[in-house]
Amino acid sequence: MGLAPSVWTHVLMTCVAAMTLSGARKEGTVKRKIRRVLLFPGFILLASCGGSGRTPPPPACVDSETIACTQSGALQGVVESNIRAFRGIPFAAPPLGNLRWKPPAPPPAWQGVRDASQFGSICTQIDFNLDLVGGEDCLFVNVFTSSPAPKSKQPVMVFFHGGGNEAGDTHQPPFDSPSLVAGDVVVVTAEYRLGVLGFLANPLLTAEGGGTSGQYAILDMVAALAWVKNNIAHFGGDPNHVMLFGQSAGSFNIQMMLAIVPARGLFNVAGMESGAIPALGKAPWLPTQAVADAASAPFVAAMGCASAADVLACLRAVPADTMVNYAWNSPFVGGPGVGSTLLPVDSLTYLQQQGSPVPLLIGTTREEYLGVSDDPNSPLDAAGYAAEIHNEFDQFGQDVADQVLSLYPPKDYDTPEYALDAIHSDYQITCEIRNTALAAAGAQRPPVWRYLYTHRFENSDFLAPYRAFHTAELFFVFGNFSNVAGSEYFPTSAEAQFSLAMMGYWTRFATTGDPNGGGAVQWLPYDSANEHMLQLDDTFTPINGYHISQCNYLSTLPQP
Repeated sequence: MGLAPSVWTHVLMTCVAAMTLSGARKEGTVKRKIRRVLLFPGFILLASCGGSGRTPPPPACVDSETIACTQSGALQGVVESNIRAFRGIPFAAPPLGNLRWKPPAPPPAWQGVRDASQFGSICTQIDFNLDLVGGEDCLFVNVFTSSPAPKSKQPVMVFFHGGGNEAGDTHQPPFDSPSLVAGDVVVVTAEYRLGVLGFLANPLLTAEGGGTSGQYAILDMVAALAWVKNNIAHFGGDPNHVMLFGQSAGSFNIQMMLAIVPARGLFNVAGMESGAIPALGKAPWLPTQAVADAASAPFVAAMGCASAADVLACLRAVPADTMVNYAWNSPFVGGPGVGSTLLPVDSLTYLQQQGSPVPLLIGTTREEYLGVSDDPNSPLDAAGYAAEIHNEFDQFGQDVADQVLSLYPPKDYDTPEYALDAIHSDYQITCEIRNTALAAAGAQRPPVWRYLYTHRFENSDFLAPYRAFHTAELFFVFGNFSNVAGSEYFPTSAEAQFSLAMMGYWTRFATTGDPNGGGAVQWLPYDSANEHMLQLDDTFTPINGYHISQCNYLSTLPQP
């Protein structure tokens, strides 16, 4: 089955660019289960660079309300209330056996009509209950549209989940049934290889990969975007209007996608929510390719493959569960790193030099670390707060902790715990997002739109103290409250309107590259002179910057 001519052109140009480059030549750790593994995309694009003999589905296949005719075959979806859902669609071949740690290969074709009512497997991982779940055969996309089926082609919003690049999936709310499609968009979610299966760097793999290894999860995302380019029209989507966005580790990966050659031309706008990558040298989890390669030696030895005649064949024969369990309990630095054939400089430096290739929507929640490492119900007092800051920051110099405390006096916050969370949120996420926004913005560059999400859940005594916690905005963006922190949430009437307004900003941005319109409060583009932002809450408020002096100082310190 061949790719559409325009996609073949893109893939061919990518392969040529890749060969040219070849010839020319991240959540710091807070708690173990949310370790931030910053891992870099690799170099080889797809097996499709070498050609494919597949053919389109037979002409007898006709798209309908619940049938979609993809290049691999026909799909039978389902209608759930006002949402059409097609789940568990293979976008690449299962990365098993010799395809482990290889660029994703084209998905196999099937005969007849494939059931697409259920999700496919999630990727192998240790979940937040510390259970090993999922499997390697996990490269699936899910497509959601409004019902009845769109009569004209709609913009497409492709989302990649968070989870530290070690965990997470598309099956959980709010991604499993997004009301966002009511905004005249098609929503696509995708799985990607995680942890050691998605990001292992090794000298032998680097040689095999033409100068890069550890890029496999990022190439999964490129393959998912290529699948969208080829197939989304059969679901009512416009392949020429694609928004790429992600949250947390998914946002780290979006920053990588902005800087890599294989993703060029596969998306038109991008969104980064609550996750950004600093410059090389700012964090130990941001390696060079050589460092990432060398870091694999203990893993290879632990798998019993160090002295094997064919090390890679030995590693590819080790059960996935064995590897994932080992990597969960041992330090893991993945690749590919800076200085690889694809990534001569880190992605932040790339954005400083080149700007974002597309309009960028970027921002954070205010209380990012509540529920991650910080507990709003903690009895922390002022003395304990000061002691905690000294414990964290004395390593960087004699007066550093005192300077941090002067920037975040507990009297400025409702409790010392909220002051502590403000530091953690700014230091780990918000200030890095600011640095990425500043790097990308500039005259004669695609515009950047920055937000600060401050909304608190209004109808839950349990959620209220957590305020604008990490992931909080996703429920309002996707318009799905079926499971928020373990139970269904019933938004107030004001929150229902707030969610609609949030979806409006996001879908207008997906459509035009500008979130403004529809009578909404004006959102000014971001720049270094004024730092225009929009504060997102029941009342939308334009602001100029957020914690500027705090971020100016924290950005001089190493990341833990």
